[in-house]
Amino acid sequence: MRGLVKMMLSGFVVVSLLVLAPFQAESAMSSTNYEIQWDNVGSGGDDTSSSPSYELRDSIGGIPGSASSASYDENSGYRAGVYDQTVDYEIFAEDVNSQVAATSSSGITVSVTTSAGFTVGDMIAVVQDEGVSQVSAVGVITTIPDGITIVVDELHDNGTAPVIDGSNDYVYRLSGSTIALPTLSPSTISTGLVAWDVNADVDQGYSVYVLPNHELTRGSTPIPDVSDGSVTIGTSEYGARSSDLTLASSTFDTQDTGFGSGLAPVQVASRPAAAFSSRDFVSLKTTVSSTQEAGSYAQDLTFIFVGEY
Repeated sequence: MRGLVKMMLSGFVVVSLLVLAPFQAESAMSSTNYEIQWDNVGSGGDDTSSSPSYELRDSIGGIPGSASSASYDENSGYRAGVYDQTVDYEIFAEDVNSQVAATSSSGITVSVTTSAGFTVGDMIAVVQDEGVSQVSAVGVITTIPDGITIVVDELHDNGTAPVIDGSNDYVYRLSGSTIALPTLSPSTISTGLVAWDVNADVDQGYSVYVLPNHELTRGSTPIPDVSDGSVTIGTSEYGARSSDLTLASSTFDTQDTGFGSGLAPVQVASRPAAAFSSRDFVSLKTTVSSTQEAGSYAQDLTFIFVGEY
């Protein structure tokens, strides 16, 4: 079967992103470590005040306020509230061609057989025991001190930190919007990883959803979504697991779960409040039975950011 059935994300399964963030004008000033919903002084004060770590818009005199109905919003008072809510949302897909063997790790430092092809600023995935029970983490490279060492800012994992011992352990660069998974076989599980980095100054937090265009399909023949919570070697199944272990609206946090047929988006990550450098990922898993029709299978996955307002 090896060499006959191949799942190709590159050119077939496209990973895209969509941001839904309908901002509403309110009053707020904030930085990464505080937020002032409104500032009002009776006298004195400056129209704007700032430093390298904050920016404050002052209101002199008057009583600011807001009111709303189904058809209007009102912000009253001098310089009525300006809520500078911002969102920065990026997706990173695993480049399987960038694979290098990982030999050991300690904290945020990973030793590899070669650091060639990696640069400072790259998002990477560190994968322990690639396959059925792999453990993964993602981080951004801060330094490459020599040809066999990579240092990242921090590693975001799926609840368990990878332990690298040089046996079936790898590092991948996360870049672009497509993944080409290895050839599918009844004797292995092929995996790939899609990560995202979110900076969201949104009081009520956010969710990330995935919307597929259809099942993982070749013509009219699908590889079925996993239905029992675990993608099992030798069975034609396809699913994913999220690194976010606190999901309320799906089972991606507790078991291998299918994306569905494209009728509705499914939740793969969430945060209950504003979050900065918030990173999560989904690990794609697929395998086939010996009777699965040979060929290339395709799917488009759209990752949707939704601010909770």
